[in-house]
Amino acid sequence: MHFSIADTEELLDAFGSTYISYRLCCNGTYHGSARYREFFDLHETLRKDYHTLPCFPPKKLFNLTAVELSGRRTALEKYMQNLGQSSELLNTAALQDFLQRIQLRSCDKLQPGTHNVFLLNGNCIEVKVDPKIPASELLEMVCHEIKLPSELTHYFALFLAKEENKRYTLFKRFFSFELPFVVCSLNSNGSSSLRIILRKGYWDSSFDAQMLESRVGTNLLFVETVDAINRGWILPSPEQKSHLENLQSKGSRKELVQVAQTVRGYGTLHFATCTIDYPSSSTTTKPYITAKDLICPLKSEGSQKQEAVFRVVRMRCWRLCVSETYKTARPPEALNQPRQSIMFEYLLGRDKLQWVTIHSEEAIWISSCLQSIVEELMLIKKGQKIDGKPFMTDEKKLSRSRSNSSTTSESLQVSVTITRNHINGNSAFEEIRDEDL
Repeated sequence: MHFSIADTEELLDAFGSTYISYRLCCNGTYHGSARYREFFDLHETLRKDYHTLPCFPPKKLFNLTAVELSGRRTALEKYMQNLGQSSELLNTAALQDFLQRIQLRSCDKLQPGTHNVFLLNGNCIEVKVDPKIPASELLEMVCHEIKLPSELTHYFALFLAKEENKRYTLFKRFFSFELPFVVCSLNSNGSSSLRIILRKGYWDSSFDAQMLESRVGTNLLFVETVDAINRGWILPSPEQKSHLENLQSKGSRKELVQVAQTVRGYGTLHFATCTIDYPSSSTTTKPYITAKDLICPLKSEGSQKQEAVFRVVRMRCWRLCVSETYKTARPPEALNQPRQSIMFEYLLGRDKLQWVTIHSEEAIWISSCLQSIVEELMLIKKGQKIDGKPFMTDEKKLSRSRSNSSTTSESLQVSVTITRNHINGNSAFEEIRDEDL
């Protein structure tokens, strides 16, 4: 999980005294506000079980100057980013309670009642629920409401999306402990365009077979497949297109999904137009992601289309870079430049590694998707079933003894959401074989 502290604000406590609160963002959305003492209490709680933790900014006896306040904000941000790189720490009760507490405190307007979760075709699922429940409970309630077999619930996930021109653009997957309706409320900015979306949470289409054994599972896959066809993500030949249209008109949902599985582009997720520095700087691309690859279509030369295909298992590591001006007003000359970028070290050939950078406002979302692919690849390799929870490596000893330094693939870390100053390894990179080169 990628944490950032965008800015600070001065607030009044119950006794009328002022204090500084730090505005915390999680994976690109505003999460809530907390004061220094709460971060310190979190750190002290974690210290009881984890002897080696990231460096925490020390207390000060006197009021902070503007420079010192900025330094503390940066230090707290780095501390949270380091916590976010450990799946074990993310799953501790202490950190989850801290995150839920500040999220609940930041939004007291939501009341129990009927609330909506949407499918990609715009259909609404109404649930009578306390909107301050975590994503894991909401997912179970929604799946129960649509009568999806309970054994299939963990194949799905809840996402945050923006509605644009009657279509939904996903940009965040909720962690089990996040409060989806609260996130929507905190990030709406007076707009009602944010939606919570129910969608499959896996990448490997082989899992579709289990969905297709259920009527409701089949209907959910059908909705996603038709949406992908309408967006132009699935690219059928004229004959395949005619066949798919015929199946859709007849209502043959299961067969339509099965035919679509054989068509190029099935199961992909696409991102907005951005730039990449491969094969040359400032190359325009509109990347998309599959179960194993990050693919960047390049500017066509003549009628020949070219694509840069980056296999996830050949990414040694990656880092997420957020410009400092992401938090403040930017100068006019920087307005058209993305404030985020994702850099990955890629194995082009034997003993040849190269850094590749994608400048995109969806860099955090791309990073999150890559991380979930790595988790799934490792899950499949270990022969384990998808259980709907973040993939856990055997890092208990690691998290208790690691030093505060950059990690590489030798550390067997799966979390690959990277800060400006830290690099985590991709454990799937260790599984690379000769045929991958």
